[in-house]
Amino acid sequence: MSVYAVLGAGAGGQALAATLTHAGHEVRLWNRSEATLDAIRARRRIAVEGAVAVEACPAVLSSDIADVVRGADVVFVVVPAHAHLALAEALAALVTPSQAVVLNPGRTGGALGFAVTLERNGCGALPAIAETQSLLYTCRLREPGSVDLLAVKKVNVMACLPAHMGATVVGQLSPIYAGVTLRDSTLDTGLENMGAILHPAPVLLNTGWIESRDKFFSHYYHGISKSIACLLERMDEERLAIADAFDISVRSLKQWHEDVYGCIGDTLFETLRLNSSYASIDAPYGLNHRYIFEDVPTGLVPLSELAKVVKVSTPLIDLIISLANQMTNTDFRRDGRNLHVLGLEGKAVAETKRSFRGQI
Repeated sequence: MSVYAVLGAGAGGQALAATLTHAGHEVRLWNRSEATLDAIRARRRIAVEGAVAVEACPAVLSSDIADVVRGADVVFVVVPAHAHLALAEALAALVTPSQAVVLNPGRTGGALGFAVTLERNGCGALPAIAETQSLLYTCRLREPGSVDLLAVKKVNVMACLPAHMGATVVGQLSPIYAGVTLRDSTLDTGLENMGAILHPAPVLLNTGWIESRDKFFSHYYHGISKSIACLLERMDEERLAIADAFDISVRSLKQWHEDVYGCIGDTLFETLRLNSSYASIDAPYGLNHRYIFEDVPTGLVPLSELAKVVKVSTPLIDLIISLANQMTNTDFRRDGRNLHVLGLEGKAVAETKRSFRGQI
């Protein structure tokens, strides 16, 4: 029996903790807020309903991260990606080389930024740090202890720092991630960050509506009209151009969606409309939401920064970053995963690629 630490008690963390516990593993669930944990304690279980139905209670529920992490075989990080670096600072004195840390998901530059932050905070011997391309589940939290699991993604990809540890980590996770495919580099997983394309632009372009509404407004159905879907496809072309300049093959947003959800349309707009799992996903009610404060600094910003390394023009990605900056009075380039945060300042293309494989 493996011991798993799950850091983060949002929808994804609770769903993962419940399914791992149900499968017979020892699971320790950490959350910064005791209130969420108290609500789960009161229910004495986490109930997952929908595409997967299980009820289970993790062995440990704690807001003391040391109690949860020490002695765990695998540490799953299931918090919004903009919290990764703060969590890495907290883990620097706790994690060991015998453990594996898995970011669910890493977004763009997740594993690399995590490793750099661990080193900068005194962690001399790093664990293996893996990242998934996307969260295993499409899910939403009804309330603490109750998760609506809309879909289990048909496929997922993972990469690891250092790259040679990837097969070992995937082997550890194969009972959990049956459909996971190992990629050669965390640059591969990072450049397949679809949330960066799917989330910020539709929110920003529908701000007037979402800030004044009082009823359901589907992010993917109402928020992504034909014209916005066309914009997303052009943004996606910029992402693909960055990958091509790094000599990396990644899927288009439309192809990824077809692979993951099995929905096939003639255009991105049609493909999204065919996904029944997206129909019930409400748009944010304002800009203070992870679709902006996670996906801009950990998605669009590192894409734009990596574009500079390979000298690729990204006018639409840069436009959405600037629009997010101005509409939230935030400097996402300064605070996000820029080249300094990723430890890539002054590095040329070949050296950058080696960094994403964990090679000196």
